[in-house]
Amino acid sequence: MGAAAAPVFLGEDEPDGVVADRVRHAKPQLTVVEDGAGLEEASAKPSVLLVEDDPSMRLLCTFNLEAAGFRVTTASTGHEGVELAKAEEFDLLLLDVMLPDVGGFEVAEQLDGVPVVFISARTSDADLVRGRAAGAIDYVTKPFDPVSLPARLQEDLAEYGRGGADRVWKLRFGG
Repeated sequence: MGAAAAPVFLGEDEPDGVVADRVRHAKPQLTVVEDGAGLEEASAKPSVLLVEDDPSMRLLCTFNLEAAGFRVTTASTGHEGVELAKAEEFDLLLLDVMLPDVGGFEVAEQLDGVPVVFISARTSDADLVRGRAAGAIDYVTKPFDPVSLPARLQEDLAEYGRGGADRVWKLRFGG
């Protein structure tokens, strides 16, 4: 499933700040929502905590995941990721292995019970074994196609729901 890019315009399209004046003088419009209507749609989106220290990678993953319908919360350090994961329930943790403070493996070990997918440039068999031991259901190696990441995570979540972590790992890595 590909995501279409939305155009972004910076600057003024009309002379003399007409658009800015129109926005500045517009009256706020609020809609009352009865009985939490609309909340089901927001809660139906899978929630992902993305812990990634590289700002451009974090932005790229966030953009593609949100375009595919995920709710994304981000953290740039392991400590921040642990705090966020303990404060809110997520459907999936997407963790970089190499973080500036606490590594992704250690973060995953502190957050038992949440499906973890590692993203890392570390690709040795030992790293995969360590990731699985830390509770990973999947391990995505860098570089990867960020456009295909949402589909992979959706498939991981579906398989996880059908049979748990072992089922996802077997799908991705066999045996």
